[in-house]
Amino acid sequence: MKSKVTSPLDHFLQQRMRQGNISSTSLVFTFFCDVVTQHGGEIWLGSVIHALAPLGINERLTRTAVFRLVQDGWLESRKQGRRSYYRLTKTGQHYYQRSARRIYASSKPAWDGLWTLLFASLVPEDKRDALHRGLSWLGYGRMAAGVYALPSNDRPPLDELLADLDLEDCIVCMQAQTDNAGSLQKLVMSRWKLDDLRQHYKEFTVRYRKALRALRCNQPPGGHALLLLRILMLQEYRRILLSDPELPAAMLPANWEGYAAQSLVGEIYREIALHTAGWVNRELSNANGKLKGGTKLLKTRFTRPLAG
Repeated sequence: MKSKVTSPLDHFLQQRMRQGNISSTSLVFTFFCDVVTQHGGEIWLGSVIHALAPLGINERLTRTAVFRLVQDGWLESRKQGRRSYYRLTKTGQHYYQRSARRIYASSKPAWDGLWTLLFASLVPEDKRDALHRGLSWLGYGRMAAGVYALPSNDRPPLDELLADLDLEDCIVCMQAQTDNAGSLQKLVMSRWKLDDLRQHYKEFTVRYRKALRALRCNQPPGGHALLLLRILMLQEYRRILLSDPELPAAMLPANWEGYAAQSLVGEIYREIALHTAGWVNRELSNANGKLKGGTKLLKTRFTRPLAG
């Protein structure tokens, strides 16, 4: 970050961009999912550059990131005069909606004991990586080669993912229950690397408690800095959460760090969301002028449980 450090929050943002191995492409995508979707869905490229510049993502990096997202099918563009405007593609919208159900929820419904099992041995080799990534984002864990499991019976997001990848006829899906919870827990612990996941959550929580202290210092941050905190926090939280199978509480270690991380993200997000929406509407634009909206849905984030 090249801008002058003027507050503890500025210092925090600078340090995270320096130490956090943050992908500019992923950060741009998080900006579209978390922000642009709430303000009309489309934005001028110049506004994206302006919004992310204080993080050290210069114009060249932003243009490269946007180009890659277009090439990968996540964003689409249109020209009006000399300006380019961007929005999520249908595939990008589907991804955003699927991941948003997990990211912005404040709790999970009670588990009914059902598991969804997927057998993916018929999936063509050139689509296996995309399927694995998509299933991970939905919370599925890999139990064995070509076998995935989810402690839920939430079918619509899976059907949407398989339709996006044109794999409806390549997956065998079953519902199951276990009669040996202890053995299943051991299998889950070994296959899903929960110790690593636990450490990631712990590091995240320590880090963003510092951000919360910076946020509440005697020198209140401006709306732009708050927006950057919102994007950066969601980017780092999403990176961990979407590799988390979100197992039922009974199958997790005691004092699971994921709950503390979820609570902290919700606390910070609720505190800054409306301030950041105001800054976005004043400073960023699309083909119709200044962006609008962004407050109605923000009030519901981190205040409702995941759908079952």
